[in-house]
Amino acid sequence: MKELILRDIYLIRKNLLITFAIFIGIFLLGLLVIISAKHGNIAKYAFDSELINEILTTSSAFGIVAGVILGTAVEHIYNLINKDYNCGWHAYLKASGIRPEVEVGVNYLMVVIIDIICLLAGIGGCQILKFISGTGEGLLIKGSYAGQEGMIILVWFSSILLIFGGYFSVQEYAYKGKNNAKVDLIKLIPVIVVMLAGMIVSIVLLQNEERSKEILLNLFEKMQNVTVLYVLPIVTSIVVTVVSYLISVKIVKKEGKLV
Repeated sequence: MKELILRDIYLIRKNLLITFAIFIGIFLLGLLVIISAKHGNIAKYAFDSELINEILTTSSAFGIVAGVILGTAVEHIYNLINKDYNCGWHAYLKASGIRPEVEVGVNYLMVVIIDIICLLAGIGGCQILKFISGTGEGLLIKGSYAGQEGMIILVWFSSILLIFGGYFSVQEYAYKGKNNAKVDLIKLIPVIVVMLAGMIVSIVLLQNEERSKEILLNLFEKMQNVTVLYVLPIVTSIVVTVVSYLISVKIVKKEGKLV
């Protein structure tokens, strides 16, 4: 298994470096904004202290965006499954006697490892920017959890990546890395459903602003606990990943599904 993991890392090394470089670039951009707001042109030409405080609060968003960009690195592992089928590596592993549990397990293990590393790096970058800016306010989350806003957003984003990644991986194994309109549509179904649901909810909420505010406030109050903010997304993503792994193993054992 160690050799297979090293092989995956070697194949995606350039993509990982590019993604990490983007992460560093966005983080440094946020750092420059903080420095400018405290000691540079923003501090010199800003109209009032309230504007500077808003800019410093917004600077944490650079850390969040950087973490989100870094988290997308797990996509490189999903793409490897597709390439392994197309280049014959999957057939080679089967002929070599590698058990499906090991072959599939390496891919899922790499996804989880990269996701955890990206999550920790993103949270670290966000917290560093918050510390340097000296603001504990949140852009979206108010109250006692405002200081953990970046951490909460990145935990949810990472969990969503694992959930969708498990689904996409199962599809790659089911269709043996094949690419056609039918497969692409099937892969995009959950994304389309989520987007449509979001649009419908937004349209409904916009019809009644007062009712919308009431619903959002009630929802926010219910989310003000550790279980919903951290435990729920993490446990859900782990369960979905394990189930996706078991399904993928079963598919590989049965030689996959022909389109």
